[in-house]
Parts: sequence; C-alpha cells; structure tokens
Amino acid sequence: MANNKEALALVVDVGIGMSQAAPGYDSPVQIASDILQMIVQRKMFQESKDELALILYGADESNNDLADEDNYRNINVVFPLSPANWHLFEEIQKIKPGNNPADLVDAIVVAADHLRRETEGKHGFAAKRVMLFTNAATTFSDHSLKTILDSLRRQDIIVDAIGPTWGQQDEEDDNEENHHPNSPMETNGQENGDENSDANRPTTNGYHHQTPKKPLTQQQQTGIRVIGEIVNSTEGTLFTFREALTILSVHQSKIVKPTATKYIMQLADLKLHICTYIQVKDNKPAIFRLKKVYARDPTTEIKVDRGRYTKDEQDQEIEKEELTDGFRYGTTFVPINKETLDEMKYQSEKCFSVIAFSEANMMRRSLYLGDTVYEVIAEAGFEEEAQAFAGLVQAMYETNTVAIVRKCFSERSAPELGFLRPHIAHDHVCMYYVKLPFAEDLREFEFDNLDSTKRNQPNDEQLKCIDNLITTMDLTHADRSGEEAFRPELVFNPYIQRMFQSIARRAVTPDEPLSLSNTIMEMNDTLLRSIAGKSKRILNTVHEKFVLRDTDRRQKITTGDALFGNVDSTAKRARLDENENIEEPTTDSTTTADSASFEAQAAAKKKAAMRNVGTLTPVEDFKFLIEQSSPSFAEVCKQMCNIILELVHNSHGDALFEKALQCLQCLREICINKLEPKIFNDLELLLKKQASTIDGRKDFWQKLIDEKLSLITSEECVESNVIPVEAIKFLEEEIPTETINNAATTNEQDGEDEDLFDLI
Repeated sequence: MANNKEALALVVDVGIGMSQAAPGYDSPVQIASDILQMIVQRKMFQESKDELALILYGADESNNDLADEDNYRNINVVFPLSPANWHLFEEIQKIKPGNNPADLVDAIVVAADHLRRETEGKHGFAAKRVMLFTNAATTFSDHSLKTILDSLRRQDIIVDAIGPTWGQQDEEDDNEENHHPNSPMETNGQENGDENSDANRPTTNGYHHQTPKKPLTQQQQTGIRVIGEIVNSTEGTLFTFREALTILSVHQSKIVKPTATKYIMQLADLKLHICTYIQVKDNKPAIFRLKKVYARDPTTEIKVDRGRYTKDEQDQEIEKEELTDGFRYGTTFVPINKETLDEMKYQSEKCFSVIAFSEANMMRRSLYLGDTVYEVIAEAGFEEEAQAFAGLVQAMYETNTVAIVRKCFSERSAPELGFLRPHIAHDHVCMYYVKLPFAEDLREFEFDNLDSTKRNQPNDEQLKCIDNLITTMDLTHADRSGEEAFRPELVFNPYIQRMFQSIARRAVTPDEPLSLSNTIMEMNDTLLRSIAGKSKRILNTVHEKFVLRDTDRRQKITTGDALFGNVDSTAKRARLDENENIEEPTTDSTTTADSASFEAQAAAKKKAAMRNVGTLTPVEDFKFLIEQSSPSFAEVCKQMCNIILELVHNSHGDALFEKALQCLQCLREICINKLEPKIFNDLELLLKKQASTIDGRKDFWQKLIDEKLSLITSEECVESNVIPVEAIKFLEEEIPTETINNAATTNEQDGEDEDLFDLI
C-alpha cells in the first residue's frame, strides 16, 4: 500500500483559561469546537483516508494509556485514532469546558504516545501530526522539554498549534475571535468600513469571529514561548483562530492524483508512445459515492437491494436468471439473449490515430464537445519517439495546424473524434486534445441578420454607453489590492460549496431549515457591491438609450364565454327574462329556446374541438385558431399555407382562385398584425417560383399581380426586411417559364369536370 495517509491527533485545551470570554462573545473553546467541526467535515467530504484522534486536556476525566495516580491526569482520549466519521463530529459538539488544570506538555506526550501505539505495525501512514488548540493560559511544566522534543523528532511527529494570538499584535485589527451576530462589536466593525475583512467573514457553520484585542498575561507569554519552541523544533506551523477559520471556510473536493492513460499514436507508418493527462475537467461532486458520510455507523454495509416481480395479481418474485432482454416491435416483445446482444455490439480496439490535418482556425469554439481537455505528451522511456513527437509539435505549431484524431479508449468503448492543438511553453512541449462532434451531432440554425434593418443599427451614443459599461465592470484591477478580481484559479465552484455547506448545516442543526446564504458570495459581497455601485449610473444611461417597446406578441387568453360563444349566454338570459315575465311559458317557445340552445352548444363544442384549418371555411377556421392560440401561431400559419397551395393546384380553371385569394389576404393581414412578415413573404416567393414550372399556375400568379398583392414591406411591418421598391419590383419582374401556355392547357383538360365543382 502506498504511503498516502496521515495520522492526526487533535489535542484541545478545555481548561479554565479557554472558557473565559467577555459578555456577548464566544469563548476560545467554542471557537476551537467550530474549527474542529470544519476539519472533520473537510476530511469526510474529501473522502480522505486520514485517521484522526480527539484528545481533551483539562477535562474532568483521565482516560489515557499513560495515566496513573500522579502523572498525566485530566487528559481524556475521547476518540481513538480512526477515519473521520459522524461519531467524531458528535463528540466535538459535546465538548464542554473543564474545571481542572492540565499540562499542555503532558497532553502532547499522550498524543504522541497514542499515535505511536495506533500506527505501530500498520502501513500506509505518510505522516504523523499533533494539532494543539490552546490559548496558553494554563500552567505547565517544561523540565523535561528537551527529552520530549528529541522523542518527537525521532518519531517524525509534527506539532501544529492554533490559538487566538501568538504575540502578533501588529497584525491584529481588533478582530480575532468568533462572536455571535448580536455582539455589540458588530456595529463598530461596520462603522470602521471593514465589512469584508477576514475577521468578519462567516464560517461554514454561519458564525462570525470578532473580539477586541486583549493584552497577553505573563502565563500566556511563557506558554507562547514554549509552544513556539515545540512547533519550530518539529517543523510545524502556528495558526491563529482567525487564520484557521478563513482557510477552512472553503470546502475542497477530493484530491485526486493525476494518472496517465497510455496510447500508441499512429500517423501513417509512424507509431509514437504517448500519455494523456486530464488538463481541464468539469468538477462534478460525487455526492452519491460519499456513502460513509451519510451513514451514521461507517461499519454498516450500504448496498442496493433490487427485486423483480410479475405485474399481475399474483405479484410473484422472479429470479434474475429467469429474465431475458427484449425489445418492443409494435405490440410484441421480441426476446434477445445475451449472446445475440454481444454479437450486435460494436467491435472496436484501443487506438489514437491521426487521420488528417487541418488549419487551426477551422476548429471553432462552437465545435468543442465534451467536458474534458487532455494534455498529450510523449511517454517516458522512448527517447527517439519523444524527439519525433517534439518535432511533430514544432511543425504543427509553426504551420498553425491541428491534427484530426480518431480515439477509442478501449475495446468496449465507442470511438470518438477529436483534434490535437500544439502547445509550446518554455521547455514544455505537448498537445491538447479536445473532442469534436460527428456530422450527426451538428445542428445548424439560421437566424435573421440584425444588421439588415436600420432600426437595429446602434448610434454613436449607444456604442459609447456600452463601452463605458464594459470599462466600469472590468475586473482586471477591481480587487481591493488593485489586482484582478475573481481569478478562475482562485474562485471555488459555488455549486460544490453550497452542497457541502447544506450537508454540514443539516448535520449541525438537523431541525432548522437551510438558509439560502452562500459562504463564497458573502465573502465577496463588498466587492460585488463596489462594482455594482460604479456601474449604476452607466446602467441607468443604458436604460435611457435602449428603449424597450411592446411588440404586442402576447397571446390572447381565451375565456369560457369566448370559447363557447355568446349565443348560448344570450339564449340563457332570454330564457331567464321570459321566466320572470311569464308564469307559464308555452311549449313552442320552450322548445324553440331549447333547440336554439342545443344547436349553439353543439356548434360551440364542435368549434372548441377544432385543431386544423379546413377547406370549407378556411378563413373563419384560421381566425378562430389564431384567437384560440392553440395550436401555436407557426403551426396554424403552416396549415393555412398548405390550404392555399392545395386550393391553387387543385383548382379546375379559376374555380378556387377566389377562395385562395381570400385566404392569402387574410394570412397577409394576420402576419402584419402579429409582426411575422417572413411567413407570408416566404409563401409568396414559393408561389412565384412554382408559377414558373410546368405544373405551376401562372394564371393565379397573374391574379396576384392584378390585385397588387405583393410582399409585406418595412413600412407595413417593422420586422420586415423588404423595402417598398423591392416589393414593387417583385411583382413587375416577369416569370421565366418553360411552358407559356401552361394555364390554357390546364383549363382545357379540366373542362369536363366543371360540373363536379358546382357543388363547392
């Protein structure tokens, strides 16, 4: 097993000195408890293999392997060395101040002895560490300190210390320890304008840390000197409570050591051994893999139990061996055994083949696929191939070329298409691999040109306004120190922070609702307000220069009266009036009213059920469906266009031209009102194009010319790109026809069936 674990003993001073605090402020032992909780949370969320132990000194109990009647008293090993879990988290929450003195040097000796006993004979521990939480206010004895330090160095045990201050009075800005929001010092901190200082930043558990500076006692000064000697001798580190809270406020994901995937790059007859490493990857927290974090007892096995039962009255369980895969073909299920499925699978092989080269500017950002970028380098141990690889990268770099690659991870993987971009920086030569889409993955969308109309052209004042907005929101020097703000390498994923924060808060306070606050956003709240304040005046100018207007595209809401018609309601009111004025209505009037009401209801129901434009009354159907707003406007217009084309092409002579012309005029009017001129203009372009073919109807197009029914212009509708001159020219241009007498021939052939269309 590789040495990748750490044995960490958390030694906490719970003596009388740690429990003293000014009114309204948290005591040092409470702040230490908050830091310990955050350490355990981070270990669990990172899926760390490190093992932790919790040791309290100054406690009422004496529970350690070195304790006797006179030595190592009031030192309690609360949690023996083991991986972080919720039991340790609960023990930290139970920490209470003690009333007995204890020696911090003895506590370090007990912690070192516990680490030695628990790690002896075990493998995989890369380091052993003691983390001491104290304010050095408790008396101690250092008569055998030199011997203890020699023992710590021989065992390679590092000692770190966390406390309120280590004599760094010049670095304390009246804000050290944690206090509740109701503290009287919170107002003073805001008045001083230091809202975004480290001391005011909230922790993961929602606390704030802030206390006035206090002078050190003589005992603390002596304790700090001894602790500093211990830490320096073991090459440890001193942290203040403020520094620890600031560092631990941000959760980190599991640290994964980069591993290489080896391929053989094939370029024609040339084969090169290469390795690929993940350079950039979308960070997705594997929350469903954190099973031990969710389990209250980490020793409990968590497994998924699936059962298969028949879908009938018997509801019998079916064994997995009795099942087979099947695919639906119509109403029938066709069973397919495993052997057949294996034969149907795509057979591939692991490969990394260069199939072509292309110019680098052809690889647009819109073609990038996947969520990972790989770094490709030459595999170590192949010197000649490494030189060839470097030469290939250099040639591609100088010619601004990329290589198109077919990549397949394994025999069971689907092949993918990608490209290699050369990268040379100092002495590092590599290529970056990015996945590309296949032809079936591409979706082409055509959008109207915004520059085609003068209405969409910004003026000089609008352009200047946007330039000023970009300048005021520039993050290059927006940080308090004049450096770049929100640098990507320093900004943490807010999704991960929010998720871990919610889990931690739920573990601490299971009965309270989760707040919507976010630690990272609260940390940068002042910076965000500063940028927004600078941009407020420019944003107001943007609202003035870019005026929004209502395009009147809202769909009308169809009410019950509009849906079922006014006839029914009028009939109801008429009958009510008759009942008031006439005591005994006659049978004829009642029958007539009921009959009228029934016919109105039947007509209303039939109309309400209408979903398509019919050929009998297309104009009325079209207007009703537009008012009903179901189906969509585009779908109804498509149906109307099909009706018009059907009427034109199926007309015997000019029998249906008038109805088609009415439909066309109605469609034109609706398209203007709904600001959708493209639908009508496309249809008229199609009619003109079809009129020039053999099967087209040039006679109907001539009727449109006579009626001067041209394209919708920009004067009629602001959304149109057609100017009036173009619309006039559109009708005046002659149609290039292959058959001049097409219309006359059609009329002669259709003469025998004129009696059939007398019924229309």
